[in-house]
Amino acid sequence: MDLLFSKYFQITDEKFEIAESIKGSDEMIGTRGTEQEDLITLISKVMVENERLQDIRTELESKAESPEQMENFMKKMIPILDGFERIMDLTHEYPPSKELDNWFKSMETVYFRFLNLLEKYGLKALDTIGKPVNLNYHEVVEYRATLNYQPDIVISERQKGYFFKNKLLRDAKVVVAYNPTSS
Repeated sequence: MDLLFSKYFQITDEKFEIAESIKGSDEMIGTRGTEQEDLITLISKVMVENERLQDIRTELESKAESPEQMENFMKKMIPILDGFERIMDLTHEYPPSKELDNWFKSMETVYFRFLNLLEKYGLKALDTIGKPVNLNYHEVVEYRATLNYQPDIVISERQKGYFFKNKLLRDAKVVVAYNPTSS
């Protein structure tokens, strides 16, 4: 088929187009008149069907990458990020050693590559420490009396919060300062 039809068709952007040379050509497969018109009609129908199939393929690909599905995927990735962070926090509790440091550097590299990949697709961690508490984004799990911080300032984070494309996926669990003398 390629040899026979190659001079009559061009493939562009995964769609078939009739070459300009087909118009008025009397030598196509040795046919003339109505047989040639029937062939052109058949080819046109195949091209229309191909375009329809391309549209369906595009629609299916877009549904596979729908925002809802990406959001659900990101929600499933957050516990994995939490696990990485817990492991990295635990490594600081052990005495330093060459083996542990090498392992930790490898683990940290994997974590940051994974985090950067998720950030490219729209996941963003909330920046909470040192900021005023905002109950729209923060779940206060503890109020701590301190004179080192202004009241209602987040002083530590128990669990990170995340946005996905400016939509809150999970509140940050935070510890908030209060001034015991101002009560």
